[in-house]
Amino acid sequence: MKRVVAIAIAVAIVLLGIVLGRAVMTSDGARAFPSEVASGALPPAPGFTLPNLDGKGQTSLASLRGRVVILNFWASWCDPCKDEAPILEDFWQREAQPAGVAMVGIDTQDITDDARAFATTYGLTYPLVHDDGSAVSRAYGVSAFPETFVLDAQGRAVAWFPGAVTAKGLREAVAKAAG
Repeated sequence: MKRVVAIAIAVAIVLLGIVLGRAVMTSDGARAFPSEVASGALPPAPGFTLPNLDGKGQTSLASLRGRVVILNFWASWCDPCKDEAPILEDFWQREAQPAGVAMVGIDTQDITDDARAFATTYGLTYPLVHDDGSAVSRAYGVSAFPETFVLDAQGRAVAWFPGAVTAKGLREAVAKAAG
């Protein structure tokens, strides 16, 4: 009996090692995009088409080509996202929208109704989409919230903000993306 238990424990340890090894390899690959952006490589941003959070239509990254784009990954349960939301809305109203800069909030790992309530609470008026299943956030290597990417008019990522952004940081990144 002791031998059976010892074998079962050994098998469990080996299987756990395999699972953990795969998780490490997968997470390293998933973080490749933000690592490239941080290195200054200007990688092309992964494309997407996602449903608008308000339930009316969808938004595709391809439709924004030719414009500087701010992509903000967030979730309604994220405390730093709550702190960041007024900064993003103010930046959208005062600087991005008047300058023709596109901005998309990508809600992910979230319940749609909670995300809609968050948008209402914080008065968010820029386009919001829902990443059901988190495929887009995985493609961008998002591992925590919030994370923000700024893209140039050719769809290349020029800046990455892990964590909450500041208006100054966004302003500098948009200027870099513009030119």
